Amino acid sequence: MQSDRQQQQAAAAQQHQARQPMPAQQPKRPDAKAESWALRNSWFGQDEAMTYAAFGIHKKLVEEEGFDPQSEDYYTELDNRVLDKFGNGSSSPNKRPAQTVIGASRTPSGRSNRKVRLTPSQVAIAKKLGVPLEEYAKYVKE
Repeated sequence: MQSDRQQQQAAAAQQHQARQPMPAQQPKRPDAKAESWALRNSWFGQDEAMTYAAFGIHKKLVEEEGFDPQSEDYYTELDNRVLDKFGNGSSSPNKRPAQTVIGASRTPSGRSNRKVRLTPSQVAIAKKLGVPLEEYAKYVKE
């Protein structure tokens, strides 16, 4: 049996250990290929939906499909799947393609072959003002 003194020493040692802070773990630094890939993909870390999708695709490639995350095949497949899901642009709803309208002509015949591409903000302004897009397009300079 342990003496009272030994029990007290054991309890004191446990308390001392409990008070010691856990050493902070340094975050694991990505490898050079991962950093290079992130630099080539400016949306990474900026566009939340695309970034989380890339993490999900990574997990599937590595854990379910057995890709080596150090290989060129991995990065090619990652790029292909992100491209397939999002295309070349951002997932942001504000990045809609411009709308094309045929501008009204100021020529006597009243016909024009001029096409004007209105940006989403120009379309929104025209709608807010209640101006038809064709009329708004007359005053857009390209």
